Amino acid sequence: MFVAVLSDKPELREQFCKLVGTESGKDELVFYTAQANGATITLVDPAHYPEKIQPLLYALSMADYAVLIVDALSPKVGEIMVALNAVKLERGVIISKVPLPVSGMVLEKYDKAPNMSAAKGKVLSLQPAAGGENFVALAHRSESVKSVGNVMHGTVRSGKLSKSDKLFLLPDRKDVEIRSMKADGKDAEEAAAGSRVEIAYKGDLFERGILAPIRHEFQVENVINGRFNRSPFYKDELKGKIHAYSNLQFVEGVVNENDLTLSAPMAYEKGESILVIDASNQKLRVAGVFQSKW
Repeated sequence: MFVAVLSDKPELREQFCKLVGTESGKDELVFYTAQANGATITLVDPAHYPEKIQPLLYALSMADYAVLIVDALSPKVGEIMVALNAVKLERGVIISKVPLPVSGMVLEKYDKAPNMSAAKGKVLSLQPAAGGENFVALAHRSESVKSVGNVMHGTVRSGKLSKSDKLFLLPDRKDVEIRSMKADGKDAEEAAAGSRVEIAYKGDLFERGILAPIRHEFQVENVINGRFNRSPFYKDELKGKIHAYSNLQFVEGVVNENDLTLSAPMAYEKGESILVIDASNQKLRVAGVFQSKW
């Protein structure tokens, strides 16, 4: 399973991750792995947060559980709390030296820990949440590797991936044919939800996206109908361009009460909550949630 380690202080995130696991990968996120009860737990550190909002969003897209570390209240601590509430991540633990205003938020359900050692115990005793049956993976990046070919790095969010599966990359609408696969660093025929995967595949290089079966439930649109729900904590006017965020897709666009109009197609599921991001805002960058129609 995946654990997002969150704080406005990068040194606190790193301290906790090194206490629990061993670094196992690094790009815009830093991954640490730990073994517990015969399972692999992957900690995700949004390395360039708070300078950039995207790493926080990427970490939340992967997370089954969150560790929130707070040594003092700050605008960016508030932003993390608003983001956790927006994505409805209901499992987590809080390590805080100060009282947090969590009333009415999903953080009310989080456990409390007096220090990092106590929180480590909670993380290592976690039982994976029941995942969905339908296969979905998040593709973080791809690269060309000498003598191997094109390789995709990603995470399995639900269902199970088999080496023989025929996949579709969204929103690009590209076929992906698997040639070989690793799960959590080991050669594998299958990868279950909660696994990090490296897939050597036949197909073009790509940026981030969603890996899904050929027959999938995703819509791919530039204009999404639904309803915009502004965060009660976002007090500014939304002027001009915003960014819509879902499953590693960060797309510029314009939002109004009932429509989200984007500069490029986005893959989403009917009824999905898409985050609306005001990336240049100095106080709070999570402006609200756009609820797509069923």
